[in-house]
Amino acid sequence: MRILQIEHWPADFSYDNAGYFARRGDEVEDLRIFAGQPCPDPSGYGAAIVYGGYMSAYDDANHPWIADELRFLESCLEAGVPVLGICLGSQLLARLLGARVYRSAAPEFGFQRLRPTPEGAAHPAMAAMLDTRRASRDFLALEWHNDAWDLPAGAARLAESAVWPNEAFSYGDKVLAIQFHLEFTREHMTWAAEAHRGDIPSGPGCETPEAFLADPNRFDELADNMGRLLDGFLGPR
Repeated sequence: MRILQIEHWPADFSYDNAGYFARRGDEVEDLRIFAGQPCPDPSGYGAAIVYGGYMSAYDDANHPWIADELRFLESCLEAGVPVLGICLGSQLLARLLGARVYRSAAPEFGFQRLRPTPEGAAHPAMAAMLDTRRASRDFLALEWHNDAWDLPAGAARLAESAVWPNEAFSYGDKVLAIQFHLEFTREHMTWAAEAHRGDIPSGPGCETPEAFLADPNRFDELADNMGRLLDGFLGPR
């Protein structure tokens, strides 16, 4: 499958899904609209993944390329291309679909176990992550966000955390938006937590940076969940 990755910074690291795509034999291409790269014809791709970023989805004044990216995402939906939005990506999709995106009253940072809604438990990508050995039927995710979105009209709410109700939504059978992260490696997050320590939110939904990095096994579970979610989202190659 030919997969388009839309990124929002000049990444010098690999996501933990790089090995997943390599094992499947997918052809992965990167697109950086923020850097002025021209948008391709979306019909040539089997799926698009919109990753996170430090900017807000509503900050057009400081990031005028956001309007271009929203137009491209709209063209993906019009072409019937499945789109997965992660963190900022989910916020851009929510905005595109007419929902409010705003500064959250409950920012989140660190690992959390998220609970699926009944709609989430029936969604192929969400259901793939649920551990049947756990009575709570939840899944591990990584949070790092200050912004949030309201549920777009016509969308299904798929997951919630202990402090925030809107952690994932689907829109039809082609759009999946997740506020949380599954794609980060321990190596990258060790660097990021130190380099951006001053930007780490605090509050009821947050771990300290020390607690966040204390258990490396959680990153292994995170990578496993990334693969499970992609299995459910992309389907067979």
